[in-house]
Amino acid sequence: MIGRIGIVAAGLFLLGQGLSTALFSVAAEAEPRVALVIGNSHYGPEIGPLPNPVNDAGLMAQALQQTGFTVIKVTDADQKKMKRAIADFGDKLSSAGPNATGLFFYAGHGVQVNGTNYLVPIGADINKAADVDIESVSADTVLQQMEFAGSRVNIVVLDACRNNPLQRGLRSVTRGLAPMDAAQGTFIAYSTAPGAVAADGSGQNSPYTQALAKTIVQPGVGIEEAFRDVRASVMKATGDKQIPWDSSSLTAPFFFKGQAAAQTFTTASQPAPKPTAAGYSVDSDKAVWDGIKDSKDAGDYRAYLDQYPNGIFAGIAKSRLAALGDGVPREQQQPAPVVEPVSVPATAPVTTTTTTDDGSSSEDTSSDAAAAAAAAAKKCAIRDDTRSDSDLCRRNRKEGYSNGGSRSTGSNKWK
Repeated sequence: MIGRIGIVAAGLFLLGQGLSTALFSVAAEAEPRVALVIGNSHYGPEIGPLPNPVNDAGLMAQALQQTGFTVIKVTDADQKKMKRAIADFGDKLSSAGPNATGLFFYAGHGVQVNGTNYLVPIGADINKAADVDIESVSADTVLQQMEFAGSRVNIVVLDACRNNPLQRGLRSVTRGLAPMDAAQGTFIAYSTAPGAVAADGSGQNSPYTQALAKTIVQPGVGIEEAFRDVRASVMKATGDKQIPWDSSSLTAPFFFKGQAAAQTFTTASQPAPKPTAAGYSVDSDKAVWDGIKDSKDAGDYRAYLDQYPNGIFAGIAKSRLAALGDGVPREQQQPAPVVEPVSVPATAPVTTTTTTDDGSSSEDTSSDAAAAAAAAAKKCAIRDDTRSDSDLCRRNRKEGYSNGGSRSTGSNKWK
């Protein structure tokens, strides 16, 4: 039985299914992923159209679906449609539970007014700075929905600031977007640095979205590494004119696409080989453990130990197996050896022949030779409380007294 999370580089058997399908269907069950993608291109002449945001939304939706996200895609949305989509996104994220990951991607016009970032809908009628809050959608609205949902990981990606369409006569409208503060567990990425303008691109997609969509589908790439690679790609494509920027309050590694997809399975019934020490990765180890840490299936923990017998969570995995009554038994104290008592072997009867003064003889048979010897020794013992029986007997024989004697009668020469 494949457990709830029996995936991600754990060497489990994936019978009767395609590898990628099995990986992401199981991953989605364990870690729900919900994304809202908005692309606004067809603005009126007052603001100015943008050729690529709708294309960018389509490209990002495809990439996110490949990494296990359920995607809500909205294009060329007016304010009401944008706000409705954001509210639906928040509801789905709340329903997904505390282990979910939420991602919001926006491509289109964006402006900053008095330190607040606004996303500009299609059909916005903005004639003065005060109109921006009324006609646009605050980016903080998205963060509030994510925070209310209580998701484990929240990601916001803004490919906006392609130019400032409202500079004319609007002194409060600042060039570029402002940095945003967010709750713990949030990663915010901007297509360009604060206060700077992003390029829309000469092709079908912006340089930023094109680089991002290509990077996040690479297996085993952590989120910080992914956006670092995107930054390098965009700088190269724009001649260092555009420098993407991000901020993070994540407290654990996050992978858009797990390392498991890069593992090699030679046949459907043959698991991937165990990694050598040289190929060990802490990030991959952590990603595998995050996938199974809440499982109630002992097979998941056995698979983890097969993959990482000396991993950083090996001790916990063994404890979980023991708690589930499977896998690794707890070490038990060995009982002390039992020493059998030594039995005294039976002694053959001893026959003693005694000859009397008249020449007759009698036989005395004893079953214990030691008892007979002790009895004979007592005959010659001299009663003296200051000496031992053996000493007295020896002395008595030396002096020629064979039957012992008594001090009180004076028959003992041993004074």
